[in-house]
Amino acid sequence: MSPPRAAHDPVPAPTAAPIETLETAAQVDPGRTSMFAALRYRDYRLFWIGHTVSNTGTWMEMLAQGWLVVELAIRDGSPQLAPFYLGLVGLARAVPGLGLSLVAGAVADRTDRRQLLLITQVTAGLLALLFAMLVVTNTITIAMVIILAAIRSSIFSFDVPSRQALVPRLVPRHHLMSAIGLNQAAFNGPQIVGPAAGGIIIGLTGGVSALFFANAVSYLAVVIALLAITAPAVPEKAGRPSMLESMREGLGYMRRDPVIKWSILLAATLAFFARPYIFLMPAFAANVLLVGATELSLLMAGTGVGALAGSLVVANLGNVKRRGRLVLFATGAAGATLMALTLQRDLAPAIAMSLLVGFSTIAFNGLTNTTLQTTAPDRMLGRVMSVFALIFMGIMPLGQLALGGLGSVFGIDVMLFVGGAVAVGAAVYAWVRVPAIRDLSARAHVVAHPRARSVGESAD
Repeated sequence: MSPPRAAHDPVPAPTAAPIETLETAAQVDPGRTSMFAALRYRDYRLFWIGHTVSNTGTWMEMLAQGWLVVELAIRDGSPQLAPFYLGLVGLARAVPGLGLSLVAGAVADRTDRRQLLLITQVTAGLLALLFAMLVVTNTITIAMVIILAAIRSSIFSFDVPSRQALVPRLVPRHHLMSAIGLNQAAFNGPQIVGPAAGGIIIGLTGGVSALFFANAVSYLAVVIALLAITAPAVPEKAGRPSMLESMREGLGYMRRDPVIKWSILLAATLAFFARPYIFLMPAFAANVLLVGATELSLLMAGTGVGALAGSLVVANLGNVKRRGRLVLFATGAAGATLMALTLQRDLAPAIAMSLLVGFSTIAFNGLTNTTLQTTAPDRMLGRVMSVFALIFMGIMPLGQLALGGLGSVFGIDVMLFVGGAVAVGAAVYAWVRVPAIRDLSARAHVVAHPRARSVGESAD
């Protein structure tokens, strides 16, 4: 007989009859899906803290790398090519993302995801240290930035689907909305602190090298957290399909499920036409607002404030109904606010609009992420999330290249305005023509579950 569990010790997720959706969980235990519920679980808490620290360094590096590319363009005597250079960096990120993400998803479904994350995080930390050394010795060139971006993208092609697919093993499914929202907060909260602190450091030191070193050190927090996590690995199954068959099976599943298929298509549209704005912000700041690195850090911090707010709102939407309509509203809002941002010529209103862009894009991302993770079964989750990762590691950099390249000819503000308009059009189209998303609601995909029936609710 097992010893009694302490009252404060979180009860693990049931394994005999897995909960397939958050909606079922809301019936099983109504009212328990709250904003910070996932932090009750030790492994998730360690995971979240480690990534929060690491993401602060990541945002410092994003600020530093973007401004470094602008400085290299100025050093080469071609400041007007800064958007194009930023687009080339995006292309370098896209190629590995497109080529490796599907393979990485199959790997994530076949291996210990925690061990895979340890490998990717250690490798990424060493790469960040190399980047810092090249910057501090003043040997960095635009070609080196492009090569390092490609290597980093290769690493994170394996990191991202493994990280996202690990989360459902750290918390019960009825707290998964909380965990996904908090994951986004762990990425977007540092978007406030990282660029703001980075702007101060650039102002004090006159350069960006210290930010690259800070990012290298920040990876230690994730490595320590992963070593302390005790999440069990899923045992290998005998007679599992080959890697190619696994990839084919996953793509077939996604193509047949209309909710997953259209969620991915909407995410891809937003990723190509609207979300590259964050990587093109240095060119917008320098060429449109005519400001420097410190003001750029304020713009990025404004986006971070909005993104953090959007993350926390998503974390508190565990029992929301009509989720599909929220997805489409967030899609349209992301496009409309981006269009409004491109019309600004003064820093203060631009910061205010960047806050709204950050809020709506992250709200869309969180709602879509939750839809995918709660629709796909665990055996498919790595492959489904690898396609979601492919969108942001492959499609979004291609959008960065297209918008940045055309922005060098027509103006970066013009191209971002066009991208926002496309996002609005996609939201309108899906509302009119895609009922699988528009009508997605709290009870649309509930599956039978004995605990749901035990509280007087039928799971139909």
